[in-house]
Amino acid sequence: MAKMYTLSAKESDIQKLLYVSNDPGLAGKPSTNHLEDSTPYTDVFMDNHKNYWFAKADDTKQKRHTIYIFDHENGRLISHKVNGRPNFYEFDDSVVIACEGDGSKGSLLIFSKEQPKLIKEWKVNGYLWEVEKNQGAIYVSCYIVEEDQAVLYVIKNNKKKRVNLGKNIAPTDILCIKDEVYISAAPILNGDPKKIIVLNSKEKVVREYPLSISPRTLYHVEDEIMVYELDLATGKTEKIVYVNLHTGEQFTHAIPNSQVVECTSRSLSLLQQDSKTLFTWDHTNRKIVESRKIS
Repeated sequence: MAKMYTLSAKESDIQKLLYVSNDPGLAGKPSTNHLEDSTPYTDVFMDNHKNYWFAKADDTKQKRHTIYIFDHENGRLISHKVNGRPNFYEFDDSVVIACEGDGSKGSLLIFSKEQPKLIKEWKVNGYLWEVEKNQGAIYVSCYIVEEDQAVLYVIKNNKKKRVNLGKNIAPTDILCIKDEVYISAAPILNGDPKKIIVLNSKEKVVREYPLSISPRTLYHVEDEIMVYELDLATGKTEKIVYVNLHTGEQFTHAIPNSQVVECTSRSLSLLQQDSKTLFTWDHTNRKIVESRKIS
């Protein structure tokens, strides 16, 4: 996944990051023009151009948001109004902001990172789930309630294509490996189907991997995909599954109910919020090799 790295969501930290734009006489002074109320901010993100990205809700129902971008190179603050809570994704040449909208229709905003500006906005139907980019194509997964349909939108060559993935499933994550696209599908209600859907570069389904767990997140680990569980009914995460890309063989392992902090080629870091415990899971030995309390 390409979600951006979180810096902080504290208002005091945001104030320190921002400088008044387009006014040389005020350069270097914190900007409070847009930031004086107590409305909560989303997390603050920094891209690899050192630009900062965050947003705040404009109303109590949190339908309308304002996106803020601090242009590091030019010291200016940019704002943009959107409908629905935004989620930020950074790629090599752009930052993509997926806005949830009202549930029936969302939007995808593509910004440049060089002197940040809006390049293109796309509309998509349904609830937005995930965004990924590979070989010039942007992939957006959605669930359309009215149709009970999981959908993948593919944006490339300045065109948008819709691919239906199936009914009674939420397309929870997207993983690109070479020219193939892997999409995890979790059941909307209890039961099945639970699976990984694999599409080729022409957006055709070429195979599926049935799963024993409800998948939330996919990670590429050597010649396997590691599937992180999220039971939509209970909200618990207590299992992971390794799926061999060559044979389809699967191995299920129990883990503490926790959230993924980081996944590398060697290990998985898991945080258990209630106990404030950080676990390290080793991919080779398939077990927890370290646990420690954090403050």
